[in-house]
Amino acid sequence: MRRAPGSSSPGFSPAVVLVVLLAIVVVGGTAYGYQQWQDDIAAATATDTTNSGALSGGGGLPSAPSSDEASKDAKDGKGDDDKADPYEPPTFDVLEPTENRPQPVVLLVGDGYADGRGASSPGNSYASLISKELGWDVRLATAPGAGYLSGTSLLDLFTDSPDSIDPDLVLIQGGYGGDGSNDAAKASIQELDAAIAERYPDADVVAVSPFWPGTLNKQAETRERTVARAWREDPDVLVLRPQPDGWSTFDTVNGAPDDAGHELIATSMIKAFRDAGLAPPV
Repeated sequence: MRRAPGSSSPGFSPAVVLVVLLAIVVVGGTAYGYQQWQDDIAAATATDTTNSGALSGGGGLPSAPSSDEASKDAKDGKGDDDKADPYEPPTFDVLEPTENRPQPVVLLVGDGYADGRGASSPGNSYASLISKELGWDVRLATAPGAGYLSGTSLLDLFTDSPDSIDPDLVLIQGGYGGDGSNDAAKASIQELDAAIAERYPDADVVAVSPFWPGTLNKQAETRERTVARAWREDPDVLVLRPQPDGWSTFDTVNGAPDDAGHELIATSMIKAFRDAGLAPPV
């Protein structure tokens, strides 16, 4: 029955019903698609919350490798220097005085730190503090800025030192000293190691990897590891690593350790010497 114009109708026209049904389908489909998208994200980013070591400091986000290659390296230990190359430090006999020498002789080949830069007096340098504490005669072959690749290299300093020193221990402390490649630094270290062995075959050798106050950037970290690994190729060399071992935090004077910094370096080295048997235990 037709209704008169203007009269109310309790039902809906077919067109209205069709529009309503279409809206329900669209909304329902969108909601399903959004939920499916959320489920996909949750599956892709799921982490094992039982492993607290997988979380980084502030954000609580997983510190996961960015590729299958990185994941494989982590499992193999390649991402961790100590796991990839476990280090067994050598042990030595205690350096003792002899009939001809009232004190063991140490040849320190190094940079400005070894030279005592930053200390208020020569007696407050880490070399002097080691000498006084252990009763060693520490001879210096040092130059500010000396490194493996610098104009005046650690090899140059060693080569130019008098043969008559005939040390019981050769202590090497310096950085890259230049912008050469890692391979160039490794080659320089190998050459220096060979020169020490040829000139003083009976001398013990200790090498200190590069270190600075504060946190290292990626390039500096790579250089520190390069030096440490290169020296570790000789199993008879004791390698000390101030940066990762926590004795590189000190105040500076014109870029060099202050008195407290030199004291920290000295006490840390002395402990390492004792642990390795070079000096008697306390």
